[in-house]
Amino acid sequence: MRNFKQHFLSLGFGLLIALATLLSHLGPGPVIVKADSSVAWNFSDSSFKDLGQLKSEKKIDGLTLLANEESSLSIKAEEANVSESNYTSALQLNATGSKDKASLKFSVSDNDVIKVVLKSTSQTNEGHLVLADSQGQDLTNLTAGVQASEVTYTYSGEAGELYLYAKDADLDLFSIQVESTSSDDAVSESQSSDVTSNSSETTEVDLSQTESADESLISSSLAASNGVIVSTYNDLRSAISKVEKAGGGKVYVKGNKIACDGQIALSKANANVQIIGVQNADGSYPELDFSNFMAKYIGKASSDAPAGVRISGSNYTLQNLIIEHAPDNGIQIKGKSAGNNKVSNCIVRYNNDAGLQVTAGAYRNTIEAVYSYRNCDVYTHGGNADGFAPKVGAGSGNTFTYCYAWDNSDDGWDSFDKAGDVTLDITYTNCAVWNNGNPDVFTGKYDFDHKKALDENLHLVQLIKAKDGSFASNYAKGKFALPTGNFIKTDAGTISLSAWTGNSFDGNPNSFKLGSVNSKSSVTRKLSHCLAFDEAKKGFDNNNSSVTAYLDHCVAFDNGYNYYIQPLTIKAWSAVQGFAGKSGDKLPSGRSVTTPSSGSQSAIRKSVENTKNAIIANCQANKIPGKIGFNIYQSGIAL
Repeated sequence: MRNFKQHFLSLGFGLLIALATLLSHLGPGPVIVKADSSVAWNFSDSSFKDLGQLKSEKKIDGLTLLANEESSLSIKAEEANVSESNYTSALQLNATGSKDKASLKFSVSDNDVIKVVLKSTSQTNEGHLVLADSQGQDLTNLTAGVQASEVTYTYSGEAGELYLYAKDADLDLFSIQVESTSSDDAVSESQSSDVTSNSSETTEVDLSQTESADESLISSSLAASNGVIVSTYNDLRSAISKVEKAGGGKVYVKGNKIACDGQIALSKANANVQIIGVQNADGSYPELDFSNFMAKYIGKASSDAPAGVRISGSNYTLQNLIIEHAPDNGIQIKGKSAGNNKVSNCIVRYNNDAGLQVTAGAYRNTIEAVYSYRNCDVYTHGGNADGFAPKVGAGSGNTFTYCYAWDNSDDGWDSFDKAGDVTLDITYTNCAVWNNGNPDVFTGKYDFDHKKALDENLHLVQLIKAKDGSFASNYAKGKFALPTGNFIKTDAGTISLSAWTGNSFDGNPNSFKLGSVNSKSSVTRKLSHCLAFDEAKKGFDNNNSSVTAYLDHCVAFDNGYNYYIQPLTIKAWSAVQGFAGKSGDKLPSGRSVTTPSSGSQSAIRKSVENTKNAIIANCQANKIPGKIGFNIYQSGIAL
């Protein structure tokens, strides 16, 4: 459906008519009239502070307090000073909450910023405040420290209701604020995905009758509506530059495959630029195809210079896009100036290094509903191309939610650190990983063995076809045979396929690699509702690190080691499950993994396989699945 929310603050009717006349040149494209608004609930206000103990549902100024006889909510005297605001009362949330009890409910719209002032009631241990959607799915876990502080989350999804409740500790909540900074326009919520699960939280623009904007129309529409529509690489770069200079705005990318001849560099501080793909009539999304860029780097060992999309600035959003065939990372977020960026509802695939990397001080970047697969650094034998790589000194506050990595040449997630370049903290929520570090994927043998068509998007397969003109036709006839000898010169010497069929392959079949020997207990890794399966080596891997870890409702099965995390400092350990590991778990002292019953194991495998196959099918059809959860958690198969 379409959602037309227009804010007319400080605008006269005559001005609106003028805007409508101007934008008529663009057909029914985006009409954006921006205005900021907010709603706040301060528990020190009179409407709250005299409530005392609440044992029934009550709604105050749009905020619903969900309480009952068994799970009450209480207002208590508690002083705090945060950002020059003084508080005298707090709402206490007990660590027994859920979507339906001991919780708070309020309404939001797309791109609303949620600010919460809170603290743990403990003087020594932090806690977490769950922000969940109307289906009960965790969107994020907001950390409550022992001192009162403000935490922020930017919501991306359809308008609806969200819930807040305490997860693992009693919390004091001082205030909640919802700021609406979204520019609302002719942008609707996404049509339903083909996947039978949670609805895709994406953005669709109806541009069926809109022509591509020329240079003059770009300038005029930008001034009036803060929105630009593009369908070519050059127009995309030009539009990004224009909205950056204008202080922010939206660039809508329309079409199927956009050939990109070079890097898309996003380097402005506080850019406030959103680059949004427009859903096509068949449900697919635009592909930013960097094959032409890749052709300039044939045989060259990977470096970060030719990343496809490189973000070194702040406050950029990438949404509803497929990034593929880059000579290095598909998306790279790098540098101490690279903060508060968001990558949402995207696919990163077939790139010649990690699908998405966060590094070198990049901070508070939100990665959600990103699907990373079949990335491979061909010229360095597979050892760098992870699904996701928050590593080598990534800054604080980077989060991954509903992100999935499979069939990459190296790890699913890799947080390798060098001495002096240590990644401070990472949060993973509702993330899953499978079948990484498998060299057979990239020669085509994996698909051949599974009776799948040859994946000619794989860069190594493209090189093999160039060496052996009959390779593809033989494959189709049921014959798999790789060419022999060296077949391409590289910066690192010549490549023989023996490097991809034997011990010379440098990729690692691991899921969540949490650090390296340089990552000590001063840094944290928080994993909630995360899943690792079908990895030849390790599901959850400390990789010689001794980080402080929080594991909640994590599941691992059919890996070499399900859990190889013995040296970790564990601050939280709840509902950690595993089964059918080829080797016994290596666990910190005093910790154990729950083994589900044989019937539950079978149900978990079946459920996971169904969701996995649906995700893969949608991605192959260029349909970005959105925030899909593995329903082993929702169905109660895994506790």
